[in-house]
Amino acid sequence: MDMSGDDARVNLRQALLGIAQALDAIEHEVPYHGYNVAYIAYRCAVFMGWDEEQAQLAFSIGLMHDCGGTQSTNLLPLFPHCLTGSFSRHCEKGYMLLKECQPLSCFATPILYHHTPWQELRNLPLSDTDKQLASLIFLANRLDHLYRHHKKDKFGNLSAVEKKAICDELIHHADTVFEPNMVQHMTELVDKDDFWFAMKPRYIEEMYFRMQPVPFFSGRVDLDGTIEIAEFFAKIVDAKSSFTFQHSLKVAQLAQFISKQLGYSPKVQKMLYLTGLVHDIGKLYTPDPVLHKAGKLTSEEYTCIKSHATDTRFILQAIFRSQRILEWASNHHERLDGSGYPLGKMADQLDRPSRIIAVSDVFQALTQSRPYRAGMPLEEALGIVRSLVDNNQLDREIFECLERHSHECYQLSIGEQGEIIDYVPALTVGEK
Repeated sequence: MDMSGDDARVNLRQALLGIAQALDAIEHEVPYHGYNVAYIAYRCAVFMGWDEEQAQLAFSIGLMHDCGGTQSTNLLPLFPHCLTGSFSRHCEKGYMLLKECQPLSCFATPILYHHTPWQELRNLPLSDTDKQLASLIFLANRLDHLYRHHKKDKFGNLSAVEKKAICDELIHHADTVFEPNMVQHMTELVDKDDFWFAMKPRYIEEMYFRMQPVPFFSGRVDLDGTIEIAEFFAKIVDAKSSFTFQHSLKVAQLAQFISKQLGYSPKVQKMLYLTGLVHDIGKLYTPDPVLHKAGKLTSEEYTCIKSHATDTRFILQAIFRSQRILEWASNHHERLDGSGYPLGKMADQLDRPSRIIAVSDVFQALTQSRPYRAGMPLEEALGIVRSLVDNNQLDREIFECLERHSHECYQLSIGEQGEIIDYVPALTVGEK
């Protein structure tokens, strides 16, 4: 298969926006929190006279500042002197995830310290840039929470009294919790009507994509870097369902292994690995009671779960340039006889890589253990996949490759070569 003309890179701006949308899908209590923090940080950075690239980095960090795990507005203290327990752990987790993702690693340190009070942060052995970014995200984060707590009028706007109350809170904590120069500029912004009127999701997105080019977003992210971003993105799904993430990881490993045995090039093998990582990303929008149901789905629930393949297609088409990756991922529930979903494609519409992902997906689902049942033994799983092949639903040549290397594939699928994980309830095999 000729992949020389296929651009497997990620659209970095859209990927960061996708991360914020993924976090928003996981944490429903604080809608568009990442958007708001990004917007607030950027507006303040520009107002303070920061150069455009650093202001855009502040926006980007704001989008993903809670990638280590979100916190409920009602639980997170508005003005903590010391953040401990889960509040500091989500900073540490975000730091570790970003350090492992080279294209985004420059954001790791500011996110590690984005809940550190200024009186402590200013004395740490960090670069001035990291201190400024961390402090700005902390301030923007707190301002968004204050905005959500304060009373609005019947049109959803803040009164002059409420704006003053917010400013008084920020000023009271200047030079202790927050960097004082930032507080001065932020309070001036709080008083401007346009600052609040423009804080709408559609306006924030439009502003983001109209930002002037800067070096960070102009550099090339190669295929390996794109895979790192996909791995980072997939790990975020772990906050919704660790089972979903581990399933995607194992499908990725299986697809890469099978494609290698079938003689595909290293580039195609990597592209199939990437596809496996993101093939179920649409499940971010699947309601938890459906996603985690331990048993047979009702007809309504089954219709609901089927939408994840369409959601995957629309999420990925905004993030990845590669049409092939988009097709391979969104085809993973299609079947050769037209009985699959969501488009009911036939054999002549499904290329071999799409069929590799489909076989890998079914085999992994059958063999992976779930809270309410153990994974199937190898021979039993092979028997079920074989029956799907005989019914002209899955590809015979790919199945025969799987069968020839069944023991290696089984070990990949059940995770014995990977880390030990804790599962959460999931759906019955074949119903997802």
